[in-house]
Amino acid sequence: MNILITEPKDYSKKALDIYKKLGQVYLWKVSNQSEKKIADILVIGLKYQIDKKFLDQTPNLKIIASPATGMNHIDLNEVKIRGIKIISLRGKKSFLRNVPSTAEETFALILALFRKLPWAFDSVKNSSWDRIEWRGHQLMNKTIGLLGFGRLGKIVARYAKAFNMKVISCDPNISEKFMKSRGVEKVSMEDLFKKSDIVSLHVLLTDDTQNLIKEKHLKSMKLSAYLINTARAELIEKNYLYNALKNKWIAGAGIDVMWDERSDGSHLKKDSLWNYSKKNNNLIILPHVGGATYEAMEVTQDFIAESVFKYFKNKKSV
Repeated sequence: MNILITEPKDYSKKALDIYKKLGQVYLWKVSNQSEKKIADILVIGLKYQIDKKFLDQTPNLKIIASPATGMNHIDLNEVKIRGIKIISLRGKKSFLRNVPSTAEETFALILALFRKLPWAFDSVKNSSWDRIEWRGHQLMNKTIGLLGFGRLGKIVARYAKAFNMKVISCDPNISEKFMKSRGVEKVSMEDLFKKSDIVSLHVLLTDDTQNLIKEKHLKSMKLSAYLINTARAELIEKNYLYNALKNKWIAGAGIDVMWDERSDGSHLKKDSLWNYSKKNNNLIILPHVGGATYEAMEVTQDFIAESVFKYFKNKKSV
């Protein structure tokens, strides 16, 4: 069995040892395309698009192992046609309960925006020391609206409570009774956008949720409200977040994801949000680093390696 790891930098030693029990492990260098031809197992991150062109170069592929919950970087139809199995973190609720990195990043973005921290630091680097210019807002008594009350939504709600914030949420799969037990008010999607000082997205991207957020939702937000997206860009209809910022429908946004992401950053030059961010002090864009902590990456790499090993040894779904 040949295992190809596409993003090997600082890869978990435990995970590598598990893969070595299955066969030969290759740490891929992009310049060496020959390794793709012999790969039986492809262990990926979020850096590469696993599309038809990529799959054409991996004719022996049996497994795609992905330590992520999102699948928009994989051509699922092409994978299905080829009979390739995907082993990922999607649906692994018990395991993921102890992986809070993206929730922590959500609050980092909220605090950075509310207190204008990136731009205050930029001013200091330019020899300025003007505290009044960079006055921000406190979180106490603000309302945070969580679109999605799954694993990450629940964690963010706990963090928000620690800041004495009011928490409301919209999630058709979670009962009003359960939310109330967590101190959260269940509301409609329309009310979530209208009532929140912060709207934070925690929805899994599927065919049903793609373009879930439309122009009307952004237009209905408070002029003083902020949008946080650490989920997937495609939850929002393309170009409407830019319109919301440009036309001052909202006060600002913090995003960890973009449309048509590419590892070389080529998607940025074609994106109006990127150009907007260079000239304005109310948008933070991060390069999809929500889950990119040493701790989270190590435990998820280990978990996926163990899942692949179990699959081949027991021939059972994991």
